[in-house]
Amino acid sequence: KPLALKQDRIDQILREHDAAIAQAETAGTDAPTEAALKAERTFMDSEKAKPGVKVMADGILMTELTPGTGPKPSADGRVEVRYVGRLPDGTIFDQSTQPQWFRLDSVISGWTSALQSMPTGAKWRLVIPSDQAYGAEGAGDLIDPFTPLVFEIELVAVSQ
Repeated sequence: KPLALKQDRIDQILREHDAAIAQAETAGTDAPTEAALKAERTFMDSEKAKPGVKVMADGILMTELTPGTGPKPSADGRVEVRYVGRLPDGTIFDQSTQPQWFRLDSVISGWTSALQSMPTGAKWRLVIPSDQAYGAEGAGDLIDPFTPLVFEIELVAVSQ
């Protein structure tokens, strides 16, 4: 039984349909993603320009607030820390009022990386790029995708 449409017309409809689907899939994400990435770059650049900021090998920005002289933790060690976590606008999203123990292999990669360079007793301000925090997924309603995080962390003790 012959088709009601010619094959050329069917092919054209399928191409248009595929193009419409591709556009719909990217239209909803490209603009917000690009805006978030641009905001992150702007924030990181402004933080990098502040006095006393050092850029660590992985792009984390570190400012030493208090020097430390004790041992540094290993990648799979445990750390006891006091910390305050802030969003770029200064909103506190997490903090410890008492020192807390964490395994370095169970926290965001920015903490794992930075804390291995931190001597016990030190207090640092860290600005962690989103790709070493919660990345494209964000964290629930608290942390949007592509959000860099700012932490003041005091390394109280380490345990290997």
